[in-house]
Amino acid sequence: MQDRPLDARPEPDGEKPSPPYAVPAPAERGAAAPPPGAPRAGSARPGTPKATAPGAAEPPPVPLTRALNLLACLATEPGAGGLLLLDLDPELLPVLGVWLAAHLGAGADVRTLGSWLGEDGLWLRPRLDADGLRLVPGLLVEEPGDPPPVLLVPDLGQAGPAVVRAAVTLIGAEAGHVEMHGHSLRWHPRARWLAAVDRTEATRLSPHLLDRFPLRIEAEPLNDILWGLGTDRFWDLPAERDGLVRALPSLPPIPADGPRPLLTPGAAERVAALVPAVTGMRRGLALARVARALAARTGASRTDVRHVMEAAALLGITAPHVPFEPRQEPPPRPHLTPAEPQPSQEPQPPVAPAVPTPVTEPEPPLPLSPTPVAPRVPPMPAPYPEDSPDALPQPGSLRPPGRRRTAAKRLTGRPVGTMRARDVHDIALVPSMVEAAKSRLIAAEPLNGADRPDGVDGPLALRAEDLRQYRRRPEPAHALVLVLDHSCRDWDPAPALAPHLRWAYESNAAVTVVEFGHRGAELELCAERFRAPSLLHPGLLEAFERAPGAASPLAHALDLGVHELRRFLRRGRAVVDEVLFVVVTDGRGNVPLEASLRGRPPSGVRREGVDDALRVAATAATLNRMRAVIVAPDLDQYAELPTELAAALGATLLVTPRRRPGALS
Repeated sequence: MQDRPLDARPEPDGEKPSPPYAVPAPAERGAAAPPPGAPRAGSARPGTPKATAPGAAEPPPVPLTRALNLLACLATEPGAGGLLLLDLDPELLPVLGVWLAAHLGAGADVRTLGSWLGEDGLWLRPRLDADGLRLVPGLLVEEPGDPPPVLLVPDLGQAGPAVVRAAVTLIGAEAGHVEMHGHSLRWHPRARWLAAVDRTEATRLSPHLLDRFPLRIEAEPLNDILWGLGTDRFWDLPAERDGLVRALPSLPPIPADGPRPLLTPGAAERVAALVPAVTGMRRGLALARVARALAARTGASRTDVRHVMEAAALLGITAPHVPFEPRQEPPPRPHLTPAEPQPSQEPQPPVAPAVPTPVTEPEPPLPLSPTPVAPRVPPMPAPYPEDSPDALPQPGSLRPPGRRRTAAKRLTGRPVGTMRARDVHDIALVPSMVEAAKSRLIAAEPLNGADRPDGVDGPLALRAEDLRQYRRRPEPAHALVLVLDHSCRDWDPAPALAPHLRWAYESNAAVTVVEFGHRGAELELCAERFRAPSLLHPGLLEAFERAPGAASPLAHALDLGVHELRRFLRRGRAVVDEVLFVVVTDGRGNVPLEASLRGRPPSGVRREGVDDALRVAATAATLNRMRAVIVAPDLDQYAELPTELAAALGATLLVTPRRRPGALS
């Protein structure tokens, strides 16, 4: 199936052509202009006045303009790739999907690919209607002659393995082919993929997956703008969502006929200069196709350098910095000197005497008018966070991580799909009945004009090959609970922590970090806790770079850590095999536990904070499958506090030397 050709709309006589990605204001589409002085939802942040001419329609905000124009380019160019919206609220993704579907043609479908979908729901799925149970094409299969669908992935970081593999397979492919349950389907993939993901989670995704989404939008400013377009009603209702879509400005229709504007040689060279070759071919192709879409919408016959630069600005791509290298002059040619130089016989001209130059008094300086200086605009975040040196992609992120579990513990965890049953445990009843109905439906179809087989109209029979088991997300077999005391100064615990962090990385352990005593804490008297699925979470790097503070609520931090130990060891059947409890502290807690729980500063503190920490640590000494380690500095004063804490916890004590003044770090 050929792609839809592009052409420009003819401009009326006397009307100036619009910029290549200018979004018309709502008043240009027949909407009434707001009264003078009335605030307009989504135009600015609350409390920020904006001057407008009386009766003039206010243009949409710049982030919304860029996002809608990039969506329009995606509608024009089916081979541009997927569009990834960084830091977008997942609840707003369907609004942009419906807007894009309206620009793809009448009847374009919007389909959501959730993390619960498996192979059966994506490629070939059963459908129950008045005629009974029948097999219909899945969400990824496109019918010939229908408008291309819009596929939404609300959170790419939490997408299931089936959705991730489908995105890697279909985005940018020339043909799609699936054979399941005796059915063979072929189609030309023209679907538009939209996905949202948190910027910090994007660095953990597979580079192969992110390469399928070369179009990027920094969507954090869009959250306030799009939420501001709604009303006071619960907007998630279908009517409210449609109203929010209607509040978005519409763009001119896609050109229906005409040749596509070709790239000039200068435009192709500029694309190659803007996109480094080490990033692959998809980014360069996406930039060229967006530039071609902009050229087609303005009616240009060729895609030149101007369109490429506009497309780069739309995608947030900046020109790479090339260091200046001074041009080296070639060395002078050696010339032959005569063996016996002859003195010059020409007379030398007389030297004129120096004439003194009179010095005049300078005139007073002229006053200059003040020159307004525009505020410095902060640079936009990089559209490709996976290029950062700090990016740590999860190993094997295209498949569920393998963890060594016993047969009984494989039955725990959240269900993420079904699979063919290997035993009689954890049977999925409804999927098994559906599979039996599909097998019966396939068996009921006569082959080569033969008669209908016997026994297909009786009661539904459940055979062994129809049984399905739940495919569950594997629970972690190991866990690390790390307590960090940032109030310790002139001390580097990294060498002592390295073996334990390496163990957590190799065992793919779940991680909980409890930190306290750092500058900028939300509550200085309380410890803070966050959970990470693995050691590669970006928040762990930030936790090791905190500046020391004043308060040290050690007792509250140990209390949170003990709660995490019990959560890992006693949460029903989903228990871990081993928990490593690492406490990095000097033992000098100066905040009692009651003060942390009440949030009130204590009147006077002696040893209450230390005693509370020892009492809380003693409650964890009786837990099974727990291994505790105390990492402490070599103290000149109160050196007995880490020893007392290790004895109460039943932990191994590791003492590391401190940095001396003037020592190199």
